[in-house]
Amino acid sequence: MNKNIIVLVSLLTVFNLFSQDRKEFDYELLGALALESNQLISYKIVFNARENGFIEGYSYTDLSGENETKSYIRGYYDVKSKNIQFKESDILYTKSEFLPEEFCFVSFKGKFKGETKKKLLEGNFTGIYDDRDTCAIGKLKLVSTKFVEKKIKKVYKKVKKISKVKKIDSVVIAELEPENYLKKFSETKIRSGEKVSVFVYTSKLKMEIWDYGKEDGDVITILKNNKPVLENYAVTKKKKSITLNLEDNNNLIKIITVNSGKLKTNTTKLILYDFRREYEVVADLEEGKEALINIVKLNVKK
Repeated sequence: MNKNIIVLVSLLTVFNLFSQDRKEFDYELLGALALESNQLISYKIVFNARENGFIEGYSYTDLSGENETKSYIRGYYDVKSKNIQFKESDILYTKSEFLPEEFCFVSFKGKFKGETKKKLLEGNFTGIYDDRDTCAIGKLKLVSTKFVEKKIKKVYKKVKKISKVKKIDSVVIAELEPENYLKKFSETKIRSGEKVSVFVYTSKLKMEIWDYGKEDGDVITILKNNKPVLENYAVTKKKKSITLNLEDNNNLIKIITVNSGKLKTNTTKLILYDFRREYEVVADLEEGKEALINIVKLNVKK
């Protein structure tokens, strides 16, 4: 199969998995890392560019996969030449079981090409371990999410037309409606049985909790190292704020759905606040199931 076709298919697949930080950044692009082994890994970047060309933002690797990871990116963008370079560093969260020192950070150099509307970005990348050894080599190809969003809207219109001739389930059509479709995949989700590790630089962590979906009687219990911090709490649209005192080594947060209400799953949204950053997670859990947030306390690098 033509490589361009493979990448385009990847772009369309990736878009339905993740669309964070839509209004906060000047640039939002998604696509795939293509390794020399022909393996494709979904990838997304969001960033702002200053007048001096310095860029700062985030990358998302393996979107909605078992190794989904969010990292900082920093670099430079020359508006005139359209050349751009950036490096990943400092993991914010990951679903991977790897330790931070085992992560392969992307170092990229490339160029924006084609029409402004598409914002096509491609170039070569090198994966580098924290000790500067090379761990991967390949190509990166991204496209503006606004361009992909237009493509998805066209698909939705076609489905609506087909539905007039050949009836399609109304639930399916509702899920494909662009606004619902994008909202459904707009946050980092942690599902039943999953664990996400969050890296912080503080001894106290503020957590806000509220019902992100339809308020239908969801009840949750939150444990820290198997000790209750919030028991049988009925989640509502009103935010509940709690403060967690972190241990130096072990800070395992367990979220348990006691009652999923009228709907099949509980969609509780949590925001964790560090003194220098914040983390958004949607706990999408079935009744009686649990998910884990492993909070790793880091030392500030000197």
